[in-house]
Amino acid sequence: MRSSSPNLALCLIVIAWLTAMAPPAWTQTTAIRDDTGATLRLTTPARRIVSLAPGATEMLFAAGAGDRVLATVTGSDEPEAAKKIERIGDANALVFDRLIALKPDAVVVWKDLINELIIDSLVNKLKLNVYYVSVRTLDDIPRSVRRLGVLAGTSAIAEPAARSMESKIIALPKKASSSRRPVDVFFMIWDVPLYTVGSRNVVPDALRRCGARNIYDDIDVPSPIVEFEDIKKRNPDVILMAAPPITARDWRERWARFPSIKAVANKQVLTYSDVRLTRMGPSAIDAVPGLCQQLDRVPR
Repeated sequence: MRSSSPNLALCLIVIAWLTAMAPPAWTQTTAIRDDTGATLRLTTPARRIVSLAPGATEMLFAAGAGDRVLATVTGSDEPEAAKKIERIGDANALVFDRLIALKPDAVVVWKDLINELIIDSLVNKLKLNVYYVSVRTLDDIPRSVRRLGVLAGTSAIAEPAARSMESKIIALPKKASSSRRPVDVFFMIWDVPLYTVGSRNVVPDALRRCGARNIYDDIDVPSPIVEFEDIKKRNPDVILMAAPPITARDWRERWARFPSIKAVANKQVLTYSDVRLTRMGPSAIDAVPGLCQQLDRVPR
């Protein structure tokens, strides 16, 4: 009998671990925790979902819940199937009558990337179930996919998808620990007003992995508005313009007025047109090697 005690103890440990890792069993009312730690109380998995962010839409598909997304917003074009989903607005304006008519079980929004007035309407006026997505590093993406799998009751699909993403992240370049000085980057996502990325965004994490540094890491919002004069003071080595080539050409002409900035003086005002990174869905992970290759070509 004594020889079986270690085996019994091992079995108990394994059972406890599996219980902790398992998604919640659906009872009369189940509390679902979102990326911000807030809880949503549902009686069944969400079968009717509205996604109000392109990255969240991509995550929902990765989590196996794409067929439950009834409507989304402009820019939700990954994966291909997402292009067929009805659009009901963007981060600044929604067709609320249509949203109400869809009777969603949950509305998935990206924390800090949507107009606060919209959130107020969803939560306080319409009393809808709002689920927040929020990521600031690439490592957060698979975690978010797992949680969305719990929301939709599709953990059997979300879990292996998340593990695959984690494997990809492990295989990414690791240049942050290099002895070379990081390249200071201004990542431009719009011109008027002048939008960039703050620390609550996956872009700075991607830059670090490529041996670069976001010059606005000290601002704890996803997409702050900044001024040309402040950029001159921070004096980046590189300006990456997240825009199609034609748009970036117009932006580059505007930067020519600031020759005192190192990036302008050294002709390192560069086009970065891979939308996967700025969408911040699972495909952002796949965009990192290309970003690193582009930054590797920058003189140091």
